[in-house]
Amino acid sequence: MQPVLIPEKLKEAREKLGITRVEAARRMNIPQSSYVRYEKGDRKPTHATIIQMAQVLGTSESYLTGGTEDASADSTVVYKSEEPILYEISSGAKNFNEEQLARLLEYYKKISSLGKAESDKAKSEK
Repeated sequence: MQPVLIPEKLKEAREKLGITRVEAARRMNIPQSSYVRYEKGDRKPTHATIIQMAQVLGTSESYLTGGTEDASADSTVVYKSEEPILYEISSGAKNFNEEQLARLLEYYKKISSLGKAESDKAKSEK
């Protein structure tokens, strides 16, 4: 059975991203009229379209179809031409063992916390 889009979830995901219907349609490479009909529930997208919607809106197919209330994405697409460093890291990490992945995650957490601390410090100095 093909999953069914819940229009309210589509709208919530779009609004959370802070984009208009026009921008959502552009990013999904579909006509604006089609997108509006999906969001209103007047048209049912294919399974492939639901997957594309989830990727574009940074959520999951399961969220858009009501399988979960967790709006976080199940996957992320990284294009080499747009994010070469991130692409290199993610491609290389596919060959890591569990220990290496755990160390990489710890490095990431440490770097993220340092960046947040610097950002917080800069905000407090203003």
